[in-house]
Amino acid sequence: MRLGLVAFLLLTALTAACDDAETKRKRLQAEQAAEAAAASRVAEERLRSTARNIAPAARLRGVVAHRQAQGGYAVCGQVNLTGAVEDPYLPFVSVVSPNGERVEQFVATGSAEATRTYVETNTRCFDGGGPTSARSVPPLPPVPATATPPPAAPAPAPAQAPAQAPPPAPPPAGSPSAQGSVTTTSAHPVNLRSSPAGGGAVLRVVPRGTRLRVFAEAPGGWYQVGEGEPAGWIHGSMLERP
Repeated sequence: MRLGLVAFLLLTALTAACDDAETKRKRLQAEQAAEAAAASRVAEERLRSTARNIAPAARLRGVVAHRQAQGGYAVCGQVNLTGAVEDPYLPFVSVVSPNGERVEQFVATGSAEATRTYVETNTRCFDGGGPTSARSVPPLPPVPATATPPPAAPAPAPAQAPAQAPPPAPPPAGSPSAQGSVTTTSAHPVNLRSSPAGGGAVLRVVPRGTRLRVFAEAPGGWYQVGEGEPAGWIHGSMLERP
C-alpha cells in the first residue's frame, strides 16, 4: 500500500513537471514570434523611409526574421523598389537591435551595396547568426568577383609590326556613340546588367532620366555605361541622347 502511494505521488510530480515545461516552451515560442513580427514591422518601416529610389508602391516578398546570437533580429527578404512588374526584386537585410531602436539597412541597389548585402545575408540570415560576442567577428564568405580584372602587362613589341586592323564600323543611325554620353529613358527605371545580354544578372536599377557615359558597345545593341567608370550594360532601346 505504501509503495503504491509513493509511485502515485512520483507520477503526479513528473506529470506536473512535464506540463510546466510544455507551458514554458509554448510561452517562449509565442514571445519569440511576437518579437520577430515586431522586428519585421520596424525593418519594413525603415526600408520604406530610407531606401534609395524606393516608391510608395514598392513590394516586399520572402521576408523572414532570424534571431541573432546576441539578441535582436536580422530581417531578410527581397524588395521591388518601384512595384512595377518589369522591375526586379533586390535582396535586402535589416539588422534590428534588441530594443528595436537601431536598424542597420543593406539593400543591393548598386555594385558596392550588392557586395555588402551578400556578406550580411551569408552571416546573418539564419537563426543564431551574427557575432557571438561583442568582440567576435564572424568569418566572411567569399564575395563573388564583380570588378573588372586589371589588364595584363603589355607584351614586348614584335620585330615586325602587324598589319593595321580595319577601322570599326560606325554605330547604326540613331544609336548612342561609344565614348559619348546618354540618358536612360524617361518612361521607367532601367536595369543595369552584368553582361551584354537579356539574361545577365541585374546589378542595380538606374532611375529614369539618369545621365551616363558610354564606354563600349557589344553586338545586339548593348552599351557598357557608368558614371566615372564602367558599371554594367544597358540595351540601346533604353537609352536616349542627352
